[in-house]
Amino acid sequence: MKSDIQATRFTAATSNVIIAPSIRLRGIIVASDGTGAGLVTLKTKASGATGTIMFQADVPSGDVINLNFPEDGILFPQGIYTTTLTKVTAVTLLTDKYSGPGPRAQNSTS
Repeated sequence: MKSDIQATRFTAATSNVIIAPSIRLRGIIVASDGTGAGLVTLKTKASGATGTIMFQADVPSGDVINLNFPEDGILFPQGIYTTTLTKVTAVTLLTDKYSGPGPRAQNSTS
């Protein structure tokens, strides 16, 4: 099945929402900063710090991983949050197209 997707990039952990509406994660690209093995944790919940972990990825030092999820991807029913971003330069989330008001070409949280 073909559908439109959106790419959202962020570069720092935050307790703020990365993508606010309920959304499906279709894929992820994670780049290590080269100083050791990296880790990214994605959660869902209105208060990101205590949210439910929906996905964790390790990335080898100095490497980039690109994962595509089969079928319907991973549903984040209360949006996507991250409070763990260790030894990672950037993360790009590939999600269903955002259908809220106005276009969102990129959401960068630094």
